Amino acid sequence: MKSRNSNETHVPELYSGLTNEGYSQYKKDNLEAWEQMAEQWETFQSLEGADGNDMFNQCLLPVVAELAGLRTEDERPVKKLEHWRPGERVLDLGAGSGIVARMFAKHGAHVTALDNSQAMLEKGRERATRQNLSGQITYDYIDLTDYSIMENYMRDKESVCRLPAFALFANGLRRPYDIVTISTTVKSLPDIEPLAKALPLMLKPEGRIVLVELHPAFSKPAGHRGMEIFENPKTGKQQLSTYIKVPQYLNIPPTKSEAVRGQPEPLWFFHRPFWALMDPFFRNGLVLDAMREPAFKGDPMPSQAQNYHNFQQTPMLVAIRLRHAKFL
Repeated sequence: MKSRNSNETHVPELYSGLTNEGYSQYKKDNLEAWEQMAEQWETFQSLEGADGNDMFNQCLLPVVAELAGLRTEDERPVKKLEHWRPGERVLDLGAGSGIVARMFAKHGAHVTALDNSQAMLEKGRERATRQNLSGQITYDYIDLTDYSIMENYMRDKESVCRLPAFALFANGLRRPYDIVTISTTVKSLPDIEPLAKALPLMLKPEGRIVLVELHPAFSKPAGHRGMEIFENPKTGKQQLSTYIKVPQYLNIPPTKSEAVRGQPEPLWFFHRPFWALMDPFFRNGLVLDAMREPAFKGDPMPSQAQNYHNFQQTPMLVAIRLRHAKFL
């Protein structure tokens, strides 16, 4: 008799008793939430002319650049990896309005940005046009919870007939990519098995996948920010102390949350402890070869006690790099 994995009860889908009907409703709710907040998201990510908010520019984009092989400001050593070459092909999954895609395009990459929200994709197209990057970024639809759609995207000759020659094999099929990026997307997927199964089809033998997500332990819905203000007995001055409280970690049912405060409809988040986040990728022939836990740097903001800038010893994100196991 086959033994039952003792951790199996911690898989979010099993823990919540998810049915096919419930699964479809989660997907529908999240798609509607992104469609409704596309304008608000773009405004939030464009304050003072920026391309992405402080979380993107101080935490997410630098770590994606580092693990992908782009030159970074601090030049921290990364496990041996071929250097970035202009003209590499990048696939940005869950691209949203294209913040990550534009970073790569500015470095000379040919980028395909895929998402299931047409409203978000349209925001990406508009921004790419304004930044004269339209010729380097292709926006298209994908459902990251449907393996057949992702497989057909790579194999369907009709869907690739308009691509330039460098994107195709001699038989007309789509070439896999040098780099695949997935940023703050996995937590909104009720099931990541289809994505984990499809990723090897999308990646070149020597390619790399860079996945960035809200930290499973220290960010919502597991981690909750805590603050205390007390008087330092040596100075008599008020002092702010911050901490992260983690009342639950292994078993957390689907949770509603906001990507932008005040958005019309909240998103469903699906918490996965580290093992549940990584296991589907390992089972589908991928291995972990680099990991980072970025946090905010610079001056704290004591006037805004809850601000993540005051939690500089606690990583907000986790970033991992995956590669084909059989080609190492």
